[in-house]
Amino acid sequence: MVILQLLCLLLIIGLYVYLPWRLGNLFTLSRKRCLFILFAFMLISGIISMRLVARFDSALVSAYYYLAWTWLGAFVFLCCFMLVFEVANLIYAFSPVKAGWTIIALTAVVTAYSMFQATSFEVAYITIPIKGLENEVRIVQISDVHLGVSRGEGYLTKIVLKTNELKPDFVVITGDLADSKAAISKNMFAAFRDMQVPGYYVFGNHEAYVGLDIVIKSLKENNITVLQNEVSIVNGIKLVGLNYMKADDSVYDPHQVTGETIKDILPTLDLSGGLPLLVLHHGPWGIEYLSDYGIDLVLAGHTHCEFCYFFY
Repeated sequence: MVILQLLCLLLIIGLYVYLPWRLGNLFTLSRKRCLFILFAFMLISGIISMRLVARFDSALVSAYYYLAWTWLGAFVFLCCFMLVFEVANLIYAFSPVKAGWTIIALTAVVTAYSMFQATSFEVAYITIPIKGLENEVRIVQISDVHLGVSRGEGYLTKIVLKTNELKPDFVVITGDLADSKAAISKNMFAAFRDMQVPGYYVFGNHEAYVGLDIVIKSLKENNITVLQNEVSIVNGIKLVGLNYMKADDSVYDPHQVTGETIKDILPTLDLSGGLPLLVLHHGPWGIEYLSDYGIDLVLAGHTHCEFCYFFY
């Protein structure tokens, strides 16, 4: 995994060198230094802004974070369109300037559309048979909402309203609910008070960045049960809530926020009794250890999508 992450890092750096150079060529710029500086600044800004929003709740920091990460999203689309152009250019020689403006325009349109899509969400319905479950149980999983700069109280309210419409037996929240100081304002989690069923939460890496104790205190005040390496029996299921941790000490995790491991924590929990076992954990790993204890189902988040997993 470390080698894979290193290769990904080298690929990203390579793209940040290649793209300004290639765009400079398309627009026949004699001096490309400004483009290289701009690309390097925006790459570094992604890292810096993430640290800043974890410490400060201000409009200036929020704006800086929003712009930096909008750029990083646009950068992915820019890479894709440039790749398509390079392949197509082998077949048909395009006008460099027209091609450059077309790539930029397409990147801007897709980025704007993606930002619009990020203001909404979709519900995925999945039926999972579990041996030993006597009655059907309906669970809503909420994960990686990342409340803070771009999503706030209104977004969480929409989630809670939709959750109530689904009429679940209970709700599980698998981490990264908050990702900036703006997310731990007094009323950010107040919408959970309107949730009509019990809610159970395990933390992710982002809550640890912005202030885990404050997040946990606020969630408890808003009727959410926090599970920290704890077991709770809910609707005939043993709900096992794990803190965010690595599978074992052989694994490198750049997001590590505790010294715990799944391998070490599982033996300390009461997993006996014959009830179906459902594990809540922010990261989708440690399956080799969970299966040894007869875990029936793991609900996790963190990766956001299959492709992104390689960068985590």
